[in-house]
Amino acid sequence: MLTFFVLRGKGNKNKQEYALLINDLEKQFVKKKMKNYEKAITVEAKHKRQTQQEMNELQRDMKYQVNEEKADTESKIAMKKDAIQSSDESIQLYEDEQKSLQEKLQKLNEKQQDLAMK
Repeated sequence: MLTFFVLRGKGNKNKQEYALLINDLEKQFVKKKMKNYEKAITVEAKHKRQTQQEMNELQRDMKYQVNEEKADTESKIAMKKDAIQSSDESIQLYEDEQKSLQEKLQKLNEKQQDLAMK
């Protein structure tokens, strides 16, 4: 449980401790978001692999289909390709967000060092 308090005339030491506390909370938040993005990447990659496998099965099955069935299967394959592309885009977005959060974490670490030196 986080308790906030007001710093009125308590001196620089308490203000520094408060700033360090806030900085630490921000770092925890960033780390949690990074873990969540990592989980999302894992889920999306798993979904992509599964969709790829389904698409491969459809392509193998086409070998034994008549023309009417092939048209339906080609449509399903196209939808699978779209899903794979969507997964790739999501993974890229999550990775970009992770990089941004990594930079934020680095800046927060620098800020923590600066605050500790005051």
